[in-house]
Amino acid sequence: MNDIQRFENLKKTIENDPANFQARRELAVLCLDLGFDQVAMKHLNYLINVFPNDANLYFNIGICWEKLKHYKYALNAYKKAVELKGDDPDFLYNLALAYEANGMDDEAMLNFKKVICINNDDSNAFFSIGVLYVKKGESENAIKCFKKAIENNYSDYFAHFYLAQEYKKIGETKKAIEEYLKVVELSPDYSWAYYNIAQIYWEENDVANSISMLRKAIEKNKKDIDACKLLANIYIATEDIKQAIRFIGAVLKQFGHQGDFYYLAAKAYEKIKNYELYEKNLELALNYSQTLSYNHTAVQKELMQFRKNPKYAAENI
Repeated sequence: MNDIQRFENLKKTIENDPANFQARRELAVLCLDLGFDQVAMKHLNYLINVFPNDANLYFNIGICWEKLKHYKYALNAYKKAVELKGDDPDFLYNLALAYEANGMDDEAMLNFKKVICINNDDSNAFFSIGVLYVKKGESENAIKCFKKAIENNYSDYFAHFYLAQEYKKIGETKKAIEEYLKVVELSPDYSWAYYNIAQIYWEENDVANSISMLRKAIEKNKKDIDACKLLANIYIATEDIKQAIRFIGAVLKQFGHQGDFYYLAAKAYEKIKNYELYEKNLELALNYSQTLSYNHTAVQKELMQFRKNPKYAAENI
């Protein structure tokens, strides 16, 4: 029997016998699984009036409020569940998440730590504590937590990714690359890891490896516009102007009008002193300013300076 058939059967059971609390409980949980959150809440509220001290009902109400994006109500429900049931690690973990969703990071940290006091193998709790340390700017503490999360669950590629990010922040680029490579080993289509490796290589003047990683990022995610932008910048910076122009043209064909790429095209044409196309692409960049992340005022100034002296090669922004 599939879930929809179960749903229909449980619904009929309750219609015939509204006091069948077990069937109503099963239906509420099934509704949560199926995404019928409003229906789930209706049955959970019915049940909580019958069983006002049932911790599991409050826990499921918390899940329901969370899915409905009412995080304050979710927090209250989880608090009641923990009050009734005590130190259940699942209840404490969801309570911590609700505190975090409500911007109460210190309370979230306290409850995540309660989880690992009960279960020191809980990789999710270590990961969540690590994320809170990232928000505090405490990279060393974050690294310890992400390493512990990985120790408990090596396949958690998000933990590897966050660990790599923190290594990068403190200048441990070799370790960062190692962790990014573990990410793509575990999740081969995770293009953002390739992009971040490329950034490190570019910052270290390793052009060949940076380009290689960017091509992999774009291969895995053809819509990765940040990777396309960095690759275009590298082609221009390394004077591979023909390749830059071909690549920018392909990007514009794929994505349509993009202010950033018109600006990059302008810089490429400036390099080869094709001032007609340089000016044209600066104009286009400003015409599509909604997709121009470069300073608009500076681009306008550059265009105005060029028009005052068409032979003038404007400085980079």
